Amino acid sequence: MQPFPYFAEPDTSVAQILELMKSHNVRHIPIKQNDRVVGIISERDLRWMGNPAIVLPATDEIPVSHVMTFNPYIVEIDTPLTTVILEMTERKIGAAIVVSSDRLAGIVTVIDICRALGEVLDSEFNHSH
Repeated sequence: MQPFPYFAEPDTSVAQILELMKSHNVRHIPIKQNDRVVGIISERDLRWMGNPAIVLPATDEIPVSHVMTFNPYIVEIDTPLTTVILEMTERKIGAAIVVSSDRLAGIVTVIDICRALGEVLDSEFNHSH
């Protein structure tokens, strides 16, 4: 889990979101309103905006609320990782937002899960002498 992730508000522009993702090397950003998570935006959600065949307003004119995913997968901080993994797999999503008492506490991504799995496999099966 990445604790205390970067986040944005619904009126943040898509241009600001893209800059936040690029400058901090993240692919998912929780969207908060009044201290409550209301959505998530992913790099994949924004990929279609680069299609030259689609005529769009400038990205600094589009609020993230127009392109974000509402009602994202949110889990309490004490939710077992296996539960999170199975649900993310079922929903075919790349991130789960982690909360503690309804307040944003972190985000867990497929990359985090792969890293943790790699560490477990390495410690269990590393046969170096």
